[in-house]
Amino acid sequence: MGSAALYHLAQRGVRVCAIERFKPGHDRGSSHGETRIIRKAYLEHPNYVPLLDRAYVLWDRLAEECEQELIVRSGLLAMGHVDSMVIRGQAACYAVCDLPHEVLDEDEIRYRYPALGVGRDWRAYHDPLGGFLRVESCVAQHAQRAEIYGATIYADEVMQDWRADGDGVLIETNRRTLKAGRMVLAAGPWSVAQLRALGIETRVLRKVLLWYGGEGVQRYALGDLPCFLVGRDASEDIFYGFPALDEKGVKVAEHNISMQDGVDDPLQLDRALAPADEALVRPFIEDFLPHLQPRRTHHAVCMYTMTSDEHFVVDVHPLYPQVVIAGGFSGHGFKFASVMGEVLAELALDGRSQQPIEFLRLKRFAGGTE
Repeated sequence: MGSAALYHLAQRGVRVCAIERFKPGHDRGSSHGETRIIRKAYLEHPNYVPLLDRAYVLWDRLAEECEQELIVRSGLLAMGHVDSMVIRGQAACYAVCDLPHEVLDEDEIRYRYPALGVGRDWRAYHDPLGGFLRVESCVAQHAQRAEIYGATIYADEVMQDWRADGDGVLIETNRRTLKAGRMVLAAGPWSVAQLRALGIETRVLRKVLLWYGGEGVQRYALGDLPCFLVGRDASEDIFYGFPALDEKGVKVAEHNISMQDGVDDPLQLDRALAPADEALVRPFIEDFLPHLQPRRTHHAVCMYTMTSDEHFVVDVHPLYPQVVIAGGFSGHGFKFASVMGEVLAELALDGRSQQPIEFLRLKRFAGGTE
C-alpha cells in the first residue's frame, strides 16, 4: 500500500518521500511469496467489487507502463460444499453484482477438472476474470516508477515517532527529522499500535505458505488448473492455492483456519517451519490434489494484520486531518494495492476519495468519527 501511494503521489507531481524499514519488495511483512490471488466476485462483501473494478484498471496500466507481466488472468475456481462460506459468499456477491461467471455442479467439476478430488454436494463458480498477481514485481514497480517520477525512498530506515506540527507533521527516523505537509501511514503489521490508539482492536497472525512438487505435479500446471478457493464443508474454513508455475510446484495454504498463532513483535516473527504448519494443509492436498505425491519444495511465512470485522481501515486520522491511515488489511488486501494507492493519494491531497470507501472508514468502530 505504501509503494502504491508513493507512486500515485509522485505521478501527480507531488514532492514525496517514503520511509521503508527494509527495502521495497522485501519478505519481512505481508506482500511476498511470489503470488497473490486477484478476483472480481468477492465473497467477503460485494462492496469491494467497485474497488476491484478500478484495481484491475490500475494493475493493467502499471503493467503496460513498466512492460512487465504483473497480473495473470488464469481464472479462478471458487468451490466446495454448497453450504460452505466460499459458496455462500460467492452466491451472495453474484446475486447483486453483474459479473461473468459459470456455475458448475459436482459432476461438471469432475468432468472439467478430472485431476481434482471433489466432495459430495460440491458446487463451483468459475471466475474468468480471476487470476494472480506477481507480488514482488508489483511492489518493485510501484517503487521504481515512483522514483522515476521524482519520489525519494529512504530504505533501511526506521520511523521512530511522528507528531503533528501545526498543519503538517514531523517524522523522526533513526537517521533524520522530516517535515511534511501530509503523511500516509501504511505500516502493515507495524500499524497495530496506531489502530489500537483509535479504538480499533487489531492483532497480527503468523501465516504459512507452502509449495509442493513431486510425481503428478504436471497435472496441476498453469493452463490445466486455475487458482482456487475451497471450502470443503459447511464451515467458514478456506484453503487456497495456485497452479504449478515453475519447479517449486503448486502453492497451497489455509486462509482462516489457524487464527491463534499471534505475533507480538513483527521483527521476531518465527519464520522456521514447524510440523504443525503442515498439519492442516497436507490432508487437504491429499484429498483435493489426489494425483500429486507431494514433496515440499519451499515455504514462506507472512503476517495478517486483522481487524475485528476483517475489513480494511482506510481513512483520514480523526484528530489530525493531515494524516491518512491505511491498515488492517486482514489477509485479503494485496489485490487492492493499486487502487488503495490512488485512494490514499486522494485522501492525502484532497481529504476525500472518488472511490466508494465509506464502508472502510473509521466511523464503523465504536469511538470512530463520522
